Amino acid sequence: MNLAEPKTSRQGFTLLELLIAMTVAAILTTVSLNVYSTFHHGVVETNLLYEQFVSEKVKELRCRTRFVRGLPLCDAPSGESWAFRASRKSCASRETIRLRF
Repeated sequence: MNLAEPKTSRQGFTLLELLIAMTVAAILTTVSLNVYSTFHHGVVETNLLYEQFVSEKVKELRCRTRFVRGLPLCDAPSGESWAFRASRKSCASRETIRLRF
């Protein structure tokens, strides 16, 4: 055993290693926040489309119950029948929601 040579043991990280690790962490954080932002925007948009779809269905059901109870039908200024108008609106909403997925 040579006593003249001191033992060199590494006790931590160098400054360069820490800077590289922090850079990699910053890049991963930036990418993940962008992905989350895009996902959240899609969820909000889909939620709004779903609320619109549900409100149209509620209006349609109200019109149907008026018909069943013998009350006058909902307003039809364009001259289209009530059933045709309701089916056209619901199909358009369904297609919009399907396109999101």
